[in-house]
Amino acid sequence: MILCVLFVGIGLGDTDAEAGEREMIQVPLTLHLASHRGKPVISKRRALASVVRANEALRGYGIRLSVRGVELLPQGYTEIKGGRSRIRLAKLARHDGTVHVFFVSHVALFSPRSGDRPVSGMHWRYHGVRKRIRQREYLVIARDAPSTTLVHEVGHAFGLNHHRALDNLMCSCRRGDRPGFTRRQGLRMRGGARRFMSRAVD
Repeated sequence: MILCVLFVGIGLGDTDAEAGEREMIQVPLTLHLASHRGKPVISKRRALASVVRANEALRGYGIRLSVRGVELLPQGYTEIKGGRSRIRLAKLARHDGTVHVFFVSHVALFSPRSGDRPVSGMHWRYHGVRKRIRQREYLVIARDAPSTTLVHEVGHAFGLNHHRALDNLMCSCRRGDRPGFTRRQGLRMRGGARRFMSRAVD
């Protein structure tokens, strides 16, 4: 069921003066909202607000996220934990030129030491041999995740690792009023955005 396909070019401003001298990399998104009893587990407004927050952090590096569509997922995708649930999402992250972002109730990563560990979000890419989902990748955001989680996972998708500085968006324990990226991270993300988009289509 498609809720909305009208939200294109969501963002705050174009670029700063420095980014204005560079080519703007447009990255289209498809947002998928998990559902419970026919209702989305997160409001469309909150999902779109996370895109706006991401664009605030990315605009200085010549990257803009735009929303091509918002879709309501069928029942059964509220919790993502374990390989089977990730493969199920991969089948929905079709090669259509967009980055697929799934908003769900709960996300967990498995650790041999602690078992399933709840996380705010994750970037996932398939590395197996199944032809049907070869090179599929997507982002997953938990319902109670901070507003900065989407841009943090976008950073991973575009090639960034975690960072130790608490005011950096790639720190798992990021703090402060307006955490951001370093210039070096911004340059790396530009190259990563181009590579991501080249993989997003067959």
